[in-house]
Amino acid sequence: MKHKLLIAAVLIGLAIMSFVNPDKSELKEGDIVFQISKSRQSPMIQAATMSVWSHCGIVVEKKGELYVLEANNVVKLTPLDKWIKQGRGGRYKVKRVLDKPMHIKYKKYIGKPYDLSFKFDNGKYYCSELVYDIYKTQYDIELCKPKRLKSYFISPFKSTMKKRGMNLEQLVVAPDDLL
Repeated sequence: MKHKLLIAAVLIGLAIMSFVNPDKSELKEGDIVFQISKSRQSPMIQAATMSVWSHCGIVVEKKGELYVLEANNVVKLTPLDKWIKQGRGGRYKVKRVLDKPMHIKYKKYIGKPYDLSFKFDNGKYYCSELVYDIYKTQYDIELCKPKRLKSYFISPFKSTMKKRGMNLEQLVVAPDDLL
């Protein structure tokens, strides 16, 4: 088990060193941005999903400036440059779903609590759930099919899951699923 985690860590490290950030000036409202979080749960998300990406948000424009709407402690707007800097190594990736002008209705999400149990429909949000919900409710686009928690590599994290009230059958979407 430790051998697999070590291999995953080495692969993630090599991937980080090879990333080239997209040009910030090309970002538009509605773009989904991904990064490697510095949070304590980031390594768990990376291992469970076998992906380097552990955090995401959606770009919104407010008074001519770009922000990232993210679920990080609470749902909030973070200036784009600050959001980029808060990720490991300042690395990020962008996914554009619609290549047309978009307007994200974000105000109803601001201040909502972070969802440590990663459950849908409980008035709380985790990062990828927030992005998923916005596209589904505002644009009728399902970015991915939610998966059962048990479909991820979660065996090393069962005690954390139990503390958070998570169960193997609950549906979740991870940042990498949105890609």
